[in-house]
Amino acid sequence: MGEVFAGRYELLDPIAAGGMGTVWRVLDRTAGELKAAKMLRQADAAMLLRFVREQSVRIDHSHVVTPQSWAGVDDRVLFTMPLVRGGSVSGLMRRHGGTLPPRWIAVLTDQTLQALEAVHTAGIVHRDIKPGNLLLEPTGRGRPHLRLTDFGIAVPSDEPRLTHVAMVIGTPGYIPPEQYRGADPDPSADIYALGVVVLEMLTGTRPAADGEPAPIDVAPLRTGVAEHDAILDVVAAATAYDAARRPSAAELRAHPALQGLVARWDDPALGDGIEVVDEYPAEPPPPPPEREPTPSRPTAPYPPPTAQLGTAVLPPPPPPPPTAAVTVVGPPTARRAPKDAYALLGVGTIGLVVALLLLLL
Repeated sequence: MGEVFAGRYELLDPIAAGGMGTVWRVLDRTAGELKAAKMLRQADAAMLLRFVREQSVRIDHSHVVTPQSWAGVDDRVLFTMPLVRGGSVSGLMRRHGGTLPPRWIAVLTDQTLQALEAVHTAGIVHRDIKPGNLLLEPTGRGRPHLRLTDFGIAVPSDEPRLTHVAMVIGTPGYIPPEQYRGADPDPSADIYALGVVVLEMLTGTRPAADGEPAPIDVAPLRTGVAEHDAILDVVAAATAYDAARRPSAAELRAHPALQGLVARWDDPALGDGIEVVDEYPAEPPPPPPEREPTPSRPTAPYPPPTAQLGTAVLPPPPPPPPTAAVTVVGPPTARRAPKDAYALLGVGTIGLVVALLLLLL
């Protein structure tokens, strides 16, 4: 059994690590469910502020992972969220040679834009769009279901910055050029980062992480294959060097090249063998605790021994039930008198008759 945090959350195993803390797979003993939980590594003021900010983001959307609860013990705090069981887009790319087919890229981009549209409408800038923060539900070979996570460095778009110009917040390689020059957080930064992610899914090449990025030119990458080049059209729109020229999440989602590929998800010509598997399959329940045997009274062996082949060995028959005596009530029956008794009776009768005659004469 792992450590039980705050008397409720059993830490099972770490599943990811980020700039703010480690994400664990935990068992919520109160709810009886497996969840994901982010544990804060250190409790300095800035980190704690980001932690509070992240667990307070409550965007109810099917493509956004929303925190559920939080707990704190001593100098450590954690908050829980649903466990998204299909891994991340980063892991999916790694399992399939580093790239994804255009139809997968199109659907994943469309769903990320749906999430960003909800986030930006709530007045929040995510600031950390990257493959590792795009999680997947286990849908097998069916249409994927993406969920945006990790709001650890997200900020309200209208809030004054808490960092100075020299401090750039985000993951190098996905940060837009204007952020390096001190621009305030803006939803267009998330659109730029998504464009870089889309290009990475298509080419398998991670972006350079050595300072302010140069303008992205997609022309040398065109191959003449319609689906491939359609993805590049989306990249070109999302990564415009001038932030003012980048479309909003809703505008980019309506891009004809993107929508054309999304509509062709079920086209047999675009079929592939990619599969999003469940990385945390259900575990068998633990065996029940052993109990000491309860002493019992001695009993006769049961069942009786069975007959061996060729030998009739049967248990003795039970004793017959007692029978009650039966009395028949009826008219009395006359008994037969002995013969000498009848003779004496006859003689006596004759003598009586003779005596009567003598008296009368």
